[in-house]
Amino acid sequence: MTTGRKEDIVEHLGPDQIVLTSLDRQLSLLGSYASANTSTGQTLAAMQTVLGTLEDQRQASSSAMLAINEASTPSQLEETGRIARLGFEATFEALNTRWGDQSLFAGNAVTGPALADASDMLADIKATALGATSATDVAAAVDAWFDTPGGGFETLAYQGDPTGFMTRPADQTQDISIEFRADDQMIRDLLKSLAKGALAGDPTMGLTQAAAQDLQKSAGVNLLSVSSSLAGVQSRLGHLEGQVQDAAVRIATQKTSFGMARNDMVSADPFETATQLDALQVQLETHYALTARLSRLTLTEYLR
Repeated sequence: MTTGRKEDIVEHLGPDQIVLTSLDRQLSLLGSYASANTSTGQTLAAMQTVLGTLEDQRQASSSAMLAINEASTPSQLEETGRIARLGFEATFEALNTRWGDQSLFAGNAVTGPALADASDMLADIKATALGATSATDVAAAVDAWFDTPGGGFETLAYQGDPTGFMTRPADQTQDISIEFRADDQMIRDLLKSLAKGALAGDPTMGLTQAAAQDLQKSAGVNLLSVSSSLAGVQSRLGHLEGQVQDAAVRIATQKTSFGMARNDMVSADPFETATQLDALQVQLETHYALTARLSRLTLTEYLR
């Protein structure tokens, strides 16, 4: 009466106990999928936050570099270079973000950082481009460092899994594959432009003022083109977030259905239980009445 459940489930169900065991197993499995979907959704949300940070850095550096023209002074070039360098370092830091104990942008290599130290990488890029005297030559050296297979970016900068992607189960029939890592071409293009802007504002590179101006302006233009690629990645992750939400709804529906079926199997009939309780109450009251009457069967009571 108080629990709403049969006291002896085994006796109540008999052979149907197998069905109850199967329902319990399904509910446990669905609970695991629900927990995995929650974690996947949080991971994707954290990645979207990082991409928002990257967009902020792209906009700030692009605006500064596009403002450079033939009248820009060396101090303006240096300040713009400082903004680009900070954007480069902030992008590295953002891409090394961890959610819980896992790296977000290192593919399946979730235990370690996605990228190496930003300052060390920028120093290596500078060493590669040092000696180039024109904006075109510096840009070519930076592009080669990032894009050449087995080059500086792949061997020194990117520390994650170069082939695999994070994959998470959504339900019994679907997995969510997060196909984006810090070695994506969009990330390389973003970092290339930031590195060029930083080098253009570095007086130790030995560039003429005209060459530095040309390099920063072209890097700013390149950053504009990164915008659409970055938005595309955000859209892809948004689509995955939608898939996770859809799977969560399916799982919740299944859990409700299986839960109702389980309750039907183990629940006690309230009308039957109340009838039995009433009968027991009548029996107890009769017992108490007889006990009280028998307790008065003394000689004194009889003579009275």
